[in-house]
Amino acid sequence: MFLSLQPVWGSVNSSPAQYTIGANIFFPLDDELALTGSRLTPKQQEHLAHLGSCLPFACAARMLEKLLGVQISEPTVRRGTERAGARYEEVQTAQSQQDLPDASQKQGKEPMIFSTDGAYVPLVGGGWTEVRTVAIGHVQQKPCSGANPAQARELSYFSRMTDAQTFGDLAQGEMHRRGISQARQVSAVTDGAPWIQGFIDLHRQDAVRILDFAHAAEHVGLLVEAFQQAGVRFPEDVVKRSLHVLKHRGPSILLRWGDCLSEAISAQEAVQTHLDYFRKRLPLLDYPGFRRQGWPIGSGMVESANKLVVQARLKGAGMHWQPSHVNPMLALRGAICSGRWDEAWRQIVHQEQTLRTTARREQAQHRCQALVSSTLLLLLRFRSPTASPPPPLPSPLPRPAHPTATLPGSSCPSAHHPWKRGLFRRPPSLAKT
Repeated sequence: MFLSLQPVWGSVNSSPAQYTIGANIFFPLDDELALTGSRLTPKQQEHLAHLGSCLPFACAARMLEKLLGVQISEPTVRRGTERAGARYEEVQTAQSQQDLPDASQKQGKEPMIFSTDGAYVPLVGGGWTEVRTVAIGHVQQKPCSGANPAQARELSYFSRMTDAQTFGDLAQGEMHRRGISQARQVSAVTDGAPWIQGFIDLHRQDAVRILDFAHAAEHVGLLVEAFQQAGVRFPEDVVKRSLHVLKHRGPSILLRWGDCLSEAISAQEAVQTHLDYFRKRLPLLDYPGFRRQGWPIGSGMVESANKLVVQARLKGAGMHWQPSHVNPMLALRGAICSGRWDEAWRQIVHQEQTLRTTARREQAQHRCQALVSSTLLLLLRFRSPTASPPPPLPSPLPRPAHPTATLPGSSCPSAHHPWKRGLFRRPPSLAKT
């Protein structure tokens, strides 16, 4: 049997620690040095996870050997990186479940902006899965000119492979960290997808909603193409001129085209579809007003996030991922691209130590219970035997009923009276017949 010393309070450097007897061996110094039971030092484990998050695992193994002289295999790099990512994913999930502050108290002075979109990642077996990403930043509001458009800065990212509703819940921690709920002014630049509108309603319903100008330009081109197919002739630079009008004068002039069309042209399905697209999104197309207020009108922040956070690491040549490995990698990629690696690694180490401590306690409790059970069985085995009680005596059989010894109604003895029996009874075989 192995005995261990488990600290109850105190630390090695501050005050003497108390110990209890357990069933596995560990020391308080392990936690202070952030040891996790691996043959690598804590700093080497950090470099392993950092390199594995930025480079393919084989390249990360070669770089680790070249920089630190540590020879390690590609599967080890993969397991270490994904394990660190799983721990950070648990930390972010716990943060999203914490109580949020009162959103009615607006304290942020600087305007905020966020944008969300989706990208696809290849899976093992040839399938694809959608990864949703939200990019959050600050905006220094000032009237925009053509040469100096407003831009978001101090960007941070959050990505997950999940459905739209779960993604909105999991993003609560990052949205709260950046102060979206308490900012005085918030804008959301999106491509107008329905699930994104639900995301905005969840986190900041009063946000200024802006349709990404690139998506609006795409539909302008499709609308012009539909007009041309219906027989309307335009100049060659009609799309460029239309976009200039849309950016500087708004969508009202473009919609007048639909009102001036003949019934035969407006009845075309393609023309009607694209006109309805703009009519339903008129509040999101006020680009002159958005520019005067100093808001960006493009979702380049999240488009670049898809390339920087997701595609740069998870969409390389020949890469295919297990579904359970995507979110751990996305968690680490978000920490790196947001410039918060040091903070994220401290949280990863703390989460790992917490899980190890919990596992040690459960293991010690299980072994103590097994020890107590085996001790009780041993005591019962060698206990002194006790005399067993004698078996109960059988109850006497009832005697058979004898015929009456006297005649009924008389005191004379009958033939069965004992006085009339002989002293010796003749055997039945010798009796007279």
